[in-house]
Order: sequence, then C-alpha cells, then structure tokens
Amino acid sequence: MLTMLARILKVLNSEASPWQIGWAVALGLCAGLLPFGLLTVLILLIACLFTVNLSTFLLVWGFSKALLWLLAAPLEQLGWNIGQQDWLLSLLSHSETLQLLHLHHSLVLAAFLLSLLILFPVAWLTTRLVLKYRHVLMPHLNQWKVVQLLKASKLAQLYQKMN
Repeated sequence: MLTMLARILKVLNSEASPWQIGWAVALGLCAGLLPFGLLTVLILLIACLFTVNLSTFLLVWGFSKALLWLLAAPLEQLGWNIGQQDWLLSLLSHSETLQLLHLHHSLVLAAFLLSLLILFPVAWLTTRLVLKYRHVLMPHLNQWKVVQLLKASKLAQLYQKMN
C-alpha cells in the first residue's frame, strides 16, 4: 500500500506533463471498463505509442477492472438494448472487423460506447486536477509538519528509492 501511494506521489510531483497523466487516466479507465480483448490491446498500443504516463495507465487500468465488475450487469442490459436497433444489428452481423473487435457482444458494445463517452471529459478533468494539485495544494502540503515527518519516514525512503 505504501509503495502504491509512493508511486502516485511520484507521478503527481514529477515533471510529467499534466496532459500525459490525464490521458493515462482516461485511457486506463477505458481499458479497464472493457473486457479484455482486441479493443483493450488497441488501447494499450495507443498508450504505448503516445507519451502517456505508463505507470498511471497501468494503475488506473487495474483499479477500473473492479468498476467493470460492478457495472457488468447494467452495461450488459444497456448493450442488449442498443444492439437491438435494426441498423446496428445489420452492421454488426455483416462487418467482420466489428466482430473481430467483439462489438457484437452486448457488454463489449456498451462498455466501448461508455468509454468513448467519458474519454475526453476524464482526460480534461484529470489534467485540471493535476494542475490544481501542483499549483495550489502541493506548496501548502509541503509546509505541513505531518508531511515533513512523513518525508523522513519509510514512505519517503520508498519514494527516494524509486527515483
């Protein structure tokens, strides 16, 4: 647990661009919401090709898998309702590419649509939150006695080892 907290603090206090962190969170959330398949591999490829913070991406991907487990039943029902549209049913049944991406499965279809819907807002919001943290909260936190004590503790030693 301390190691994970140290990694989060390292990313937030690093010189990484807030956009790199924001897109890592957004892409990690999208990858986590989808059942593992070709779409997840494509998202992983996008995360590797572009300069996003990979440790943040992997951390969010892992945490958002629990979110998929919680949302599976409602997403399945939503995907079933969306997939019953005649034009979409025809498109999904005749397109081998969409079948290869498993978009003919109701859970994958709904999770993919939800991922597309939240991708840009999550990236933007995370970027703003990182900027707020760095400019407003971080200078004040560094002045607290508790933070100064923690810096001398095991957490700080783990943080220093990771650098």
